[in-house]
Amino acid sequence: MQVDQFCDEIKSLLGDFMLERSSFANGEFGDLERVELEGLNKLVTVDFWSKGWIAIDVYDCPSEQQIMNVLLSPEEVGFVSEAFDRLMNILVASKGKIIHLNLFG
Repeated sequence: MQVDQFCDEIKSLLGDFMLERSSFANGEFGDLERVELEGLNKLVTVDFWSKGWIAIDVYDCPSEQQIMNVLLSPEEVGFVSEAFDRLMNILVASKGKIIHLNLFG
């Protein structure tokens, strides 16, 4: 999964969220591409490192709780689709929808 693919897939699904991208060189797991989402009382960061690591963090503002915090190594590629499905369902739950992204199909 690459940051461009993620952004392309979610833009049409998450119109209620502001999306911001940023880049950082020479991080712990290589160069970092970060996607930040804000909307519907959620703050989200999705990090894509050049060495294949992916991190997902979701904070729910009303409850003041972190509701998802996942760090996937390159060897855990089998869990990436499941993690992104979980993320997307958290983000669209307030709209009463359940979705499945076919990010690898």
